[in-house]
Amino acid sequence: MCVGCRRRRPTSELIRLAAYDGDVHLRAGHGRGAWLCSDSRRCAEETFRGGRLSKALRIPIPPARLARLKDSFGV
Repeated sequence: MCVGCRRRRPTSELIRLAAYDGDVHLRAGHGRGAWLCSDSRRCAEETFRGGRLSKALRIPIPPARLARLKDSFGV
């Protein structure tokens, strides 16, 4: 399920973000994960707003790292 829009989609249509080693990694195969629609900028905006990603991954995300993730998604 996408963290941004809360819709269920096949994993082939989602991007996985994972928290491990105290950081957030794109398309990682292990660690606590959250999913994001791969084709929607709106979903990315919703995910990074209001701490949704931090809540889903259950870790605090430093502002600098959050900014780099936003840049990765063009937000």
